[in-house]
Amino acid sequence: MQQRALLLVLAVAALAATGCSGGEEQAAPGESAGEQVFADADCGGCHTLSAAGATGTVGPSLDDLKPTAARVVRQVTEGGRGMPAFAGRLTKREIEDVAEFVAASAARSASVAAAFEPDNTTLTDCGAGDFACFQQAFGNLAYEEGPKAALAVFERTIKIDPTVRVCHRIAHALGAGALAHYDGDVGRAFADGSAVCWSGYYHGILERAFAGVSEDELPVVSRRLCASEVVRANDFTAYQCVHGLGHGLMIYTGYDLPLSLETCDELTTDWDRVSCTGGVFMENLQTSYGTRSKWLRDDNPLYPCPTVKERHKLYCYLMVTSRILDVVGGDWDKTVAWCRRAERGWVTTCFQSLGRDASGRTLQDPTEILAICAKAGGMARECIYGAARDITSMDAGAGRASPFCEQAPRKARSYCFNGIGTILGGFARESAERKAACRAAVPKAYWADCFAGARA
Repeated sequence: MQQRALLLVLAVAALAATGCSGGEEQAAPGESAGEQVFADADCGGCHTLSAAGATGTVGPSLDDLKPTAARVVRQVTEGGRGMPAFAGRLTKREIEDVAEFVAASAARSASVAAAFEPDNTTLTDCGAGDFACFQQAFGNLAYEEGPKAALAVFERTIKIDPTVRVCHRIAHALGAGALAHYDGDVGRAFADGSAVCWSGYYHGILERAFAGVSEDELPVVSRRLCASEVVRANDFTAYQCVHGLGHGLMIYTGYDLPLSLETCDELTTDWDRVSCTGGVFMENLQTSYGTRSKWLRDDNPLYPCPTVKERHKLYCYLMVTSRILDVVGGDWDKTVAWCRRAERGWVTTCFQSLGRDASGRTLQDPTEILAICAKAGGMARECIYGAARDITSMDAGAGRASPFCEQAPRKARSYCFNGIGTILGGFARESAERKAACRAAVPKAYWADCFAGARA
């Protein structure tokens, strides 16, 4: 990716976390100064870098991520994302040396997803702990049989194989294999995918699709990725693609939130632009690689929502309680208190986020969700609305959401069924089809509410 790949900054998020000492020893014969710093700091204890013989798996693989030297310098110097600043521990020259070594070495290595080429490797060839083999084998499976069949096998294997359970990079390879299966048609690959294992499949598609793309070309390429008729067949599929694009932009830019949002702003329609920000903020809150974005603060879990532009606030606040719950140790009462401190005009959105998390964290248990939403007092209906939307989206239907709304307090039911409609409406383009979906899913007394939500 021309020294620019997924998770540019995350490649060095824990680079010196094992305690770079900044010694003054001379490099051994045949060893560069940067390679010696890399070895002395035991960076290989956390990272894989083939040029250094490093096979660490605690942090991201530098071979896969290919950070630029400038990015490595900035991250090691300033710290962040779970790593302390090393400006006072390593000399400027040492930082520059290790940055040049990492960037040059990683650039020469091939990412399984970005450089995927099918071969004869099968799942039966792969032993315990052989991540590279499983990446190649699942990529081959997606290439040969298509993503739906490969993802079904993948989801079954995650449950029984400890190696595959560490699944994100393998999911990347599935996405790359699927894109090759469809001869580079991003739209078809997205349409037949799933978000299993933190959307790694979608990220793999983008990793391969963005290969060789410069930062200047990013907006043009991003506009093209979700433009196909297959993706645009209905709003639900289109949203999965554009939302996935937001995830991919964060990963591709090394969790550069401003740049990712600016790129979303370059998409064609307002709907695309806003939907893209949903992926950006979700990836910011729960990074696919298990590291920490620098766009988070423990002393203010509402951050960065109060600081972003008005047009970017919607999805930030729709997801903010995931961050709040992490900060307050899962305490729902404290989360409610933080939502009440949200900016004027965005308090209701925060409580809708509360409903989304109440649904997700209780595995869609109606009794538990309603008990959590009751803590919101006058904002309980917003919480219930958010939960109804989450359940409908989770199931791609209202099989569980409709009974949930019937259990809700009477004064919240109409709004709850309206929430179901907002998701069902995305499955069809024609008004008649949207009405038919509502009629099939909710009690007749609430058809009008569902129609309104579905824009039927």
